[in-house]
Amino acid sequence: MNILTTIGGFFVLLWNTVLFNPIINIFVFFYKISGSNLGLAIIIITILLRIILWPLLKSQLASTKNMQKIQPKLAVIQKKYKKDIVKLREEQMKIFKEEGVNPLGSCFSLVIQLPILWGVYEAILAMSQHKASYLNKIMYSSFLHYPANYHYNLNFLNINVGKDAMTVGIFTVGALSYIVLSLLVGYSQYLVSKVSLPGMTNEIAEEKTEIELKETSKGDKKALDVDPTAFSGMISKQLLYLMPVLLLVISLGILGPIPAALSIYWAVQSFAIYIQTKLFFRK
Repeated sequence: MNILTTIGGFFVLLWNTVLFNPIINIFVFFYKISGSNLGLAIIIITILLRIILWPLLKSQLASTKNMQKIQPKLAVIQKKYKKDIVKLREEQMKIFKEEGVNPLGSCFSLVIQLPILWGVYEAILAMSQHKASYLNKIMYSSFLHYPANYHYNLNFLNINVGKDAMTVGIFTVGALSYIVLSLLVGYSQYLVSKVSLPGMTNEIAEEKTEIELKETSKGDKKALDVDPTAFSGMISKQLLYLMPVLLLVISLGILGPIPAALSIYWAVQSFAIYIQTKLFFRK
């Protein structure tokens, strides 16, 4: 137990030193120079973060695009070797090697981004839920200090960024701004999904020839010859609408309290990713 406690303490110290403390200092800095406006600080930081993370997103998009291009070939061997898993894996790796595709490329860039995004999440929660006394002790400069009892300004465009629609009363007039923000969260996520998925569907449709859904005769029975890419397309289409709706519900606070600050962050991030993705695929 002592060993586990020591290891846990080490990772907490590492997390705070490497990510959380620097991120929260950056947040308080932009909060101060933006006129003590947490909402505006979140917008500025989110945009800067998307610019900094652009190389990772670009790598992720490139990997995804390459995987989309070879889907027809993968579908062919999936049909051909569906009863021989070992041979199927060998042929898949052969295609990956020939096409210069790393199947884990997009996952790798996402894994790198997750700690940063989680640090941003914790920073937003800390500023929206705690007084300055909680953060003064980890500030790098006295310039970022506020009186111990100081509450960070949470008002932004008629929204308390520490609350959600359910908290203020979803059926009240005061919740209108929160509902609009939540709709922006859902819509921005829809745009991100849409700008990514059509490229996959179109490219597969252009290159696909013999890979189709069709009925085949097997003795006296008729069976549906299932195209693996069709299943992929079906799932993608469901995700196109499922994720925006899910994020809308979460943002409203229906599944539990969530600071509107996180909704602001997510909406700005999604719109930024949408623009970056659109420019990438256009290029």
